[in-house]
Amino acid sequence: MPRRSPDSVTPPRDLDETSRALWRLTIEQLETQGTWQVSDVPALERYIRASERARQARDGLPRDKDGRVVMTAKGSQHQLVQHPNIKTCREAERDANDYARELLLTPASRRRAQVEAGGDGDDPLAGALG
Repeated sequence: MPRRSPDSVTPPRDLDETSRALWRLTIEQLETQGTWQVSDVPALERYIRASERARQARDGLPRDKDGRVVMTAKGSQHQLVQHPNIKTCREAERDANDYARELLLTPASRRRAQVEAGGDGDDPLAGALG
């Protein structure tokens, strides 16, 4: 299957701007490490959507007056329970990590596949994740 440049595969229109940027950076990383294939698009989309879902869940957590994340909410009996976004975030992060491994974006998955992250230490995703 022919390889395509990062500009030739566009992200889904419904992704937010942060996720569209991550889409472009991820394709750039896959090309840098020599693993990009057009057949990666479905896995790439799952990875980006899971990452977006995790970020949105994290961003939706309430904060106290000092700006610290509040991880609890009031339950149906007015008891403190884990905020529902915590579970959503944790599951989406786990999904994103699974898709990242599938795309050889984690150090361990690249080692197992004997793939170099990049030729000159340049990592397009450095600082974009997390």
